[in-house]
Amino acid sequence: MSHGDDVYEHPIEHHNPQEGFDKTEPNARAIWGFTVGSVAVLILVIVAVQGYFEQIFQTALYEKVLSAPSGQLQDLRNRDGWNLTHYMYGDLSQASGRVRIPIDQAMQSFANEAAAGKLFYPAKPTVPKKEEPAPAVTAAPSDTADRPGAAK
Repeated sequence: MSHGDDVYEHPIEHHNPQEGFDKTEPNARAIWGFTVGSVAVLILVIVAVQGYFEQIFQTALYEKVLSAPSGQLQDLRNRDGWNLTHYMYGDLSQASGRVRIPIDQAMQSFANEAAAGKLFYPAKPTVPKKEEPAPAVTAAPSDTADRPGAAK
């Protein structure tokens, strides 16, 4: 069975082998336009994704770190601030005789005592000893004959 005997639904056009190939050049402008357009769209997408990421990151950073603290934390800070600036009994009873004083007054009192030399230290002031060099150690000659159990 040869190819000539095959029957097809549409006629097969046989070209002259002398024609060769299609001698028209590809449309270089269209190819370059498509390439430049693709690169421009790619850069635009990269910039848009980067901008979106920066916006999401800044929003999350503000919400988690920079925004106002919670109500409980603000109450705790307010209570600590009040304790540092007001008089108060140390253990909340007058029987102990301990009293808290405002931090500004305590710092001023400490500075006055330091200037007057009234600070209490639990040890007497001493002058550090000078370090003396360690004496040189000389090795004594070993005599194996004087040791018990030594071979003679």
